[in-house]
Amino acid sequence: MILHTQAPTRIDLAGGTLDLYPLYLFEDGGLTVNLAINILTKVRIEPYREGVELHSLDLQRTLTAPSARDLPLGGPLDLLVRAVRFANPQPGLRIVTQSTAPSGSGLGASSSLLVCLMTALDRINGRRHNRGSLIELASRLEAQSIRVPTGKQDYYPAIYGGVNAIWFEVERDRVEPLALDDRMWLALEDRLVLSYTGEPHDSALTNWSMMRAYIDGIPSTAVSLRRIKQTALSMREALLRADLDRLGTLIAEEWENRRQLAEGVSTPAIDTLMRVAQEAGAVASKVCGAGGGGCMVSFVRSGAKASVAGALAAHGARVLPFHIAHRGVHSRMLDDS
Repeated sequence: MILHTQAPTRIDLAGGTLDLYPLYLFEDGGLTVNLAINILTKVRIEPYREGVELHSLDLQRTLTAPSARDLPLGGPLDLLVRAVRFANPQPGLRIVTQSTAPSGSGLGASSSLLVCLMTALDRINGRRHNRGSLIELASRLEAQSIRVPTGKQDYYPAIYGGVNAIWFEVERDRVEPLALDDRMWLALEDRLVLSYTGEPHDSALTNWSMMRAYIDGIPSTAVSLRRIKQTALSMREALLRADLDRLGTLIAEEWENRRQLAEGVSTPAIDTLMRVAQEAGAVASKVCGAGGGGCMVSFVRSGAKASVAGALAAHGARVLPFHIAHRGVHSRMLDDS
């Protein structure tokens, strides 16, 4: 038998960085708003002659060992290795992973792939972590791998799918699925253009620079973070009211505040692409994730999606078609005969 598992990535609309522990505690709780998209991560687990083999299709890297616990740490597959070592499945497995997002996309692909892999390994081992414990485990494994504090918002769309407001509070995290009607789902897809800027980003370094600036007491960082929280609260309300005009204003507001968090959040190339998008019909744009590169999402005027996408492509950006993913991570077992 062969196990196939897949999970969505996400577009973050507002509130990024407020999911970083312990920043959200310093600010009396955090809120992020994001939506799951069908740019997927995938894991396939199949029988193997002996030992354990881990193969990344997108990175074209392979590791083999007599057992899961013998897989070497370090290198580009370190995060995946940590998950496999933790789950410690019986030898005799080949684990193949794939992310369909561009490298350094800012779409939460590494977190999605980790959720995908851990879900698949749970299925193989005949156990099931609940959603909360899976997120806690994944965030700790990621922190071990990247060696700096890590946020948690990216795990939620991978697990839950849909459009969510995620509250980070003292007692616990809380997921609020935003009940949007079909018209609003379609309107969001019609008014958002997702593009890859061509510059990969490193969320670990960018997040660390933001946290360090906050702890060092740089006033502009604290002020911007509080404004980002307020924007996230307003974004949640705008989505629940299906107020599309307000949505564009809030995306512009979120980006303006994010630019002030730390140096390097924007780049000359990003600024150029945002100007191109605006001239073609975008109301506002923001970089996905922590910034510094990766993907950009643009909120466009009604009917302007094709013109904005064409203008961005003409200036070297890679436009990424997507749909909102209503479903989170899921598996299916197939006969290998």
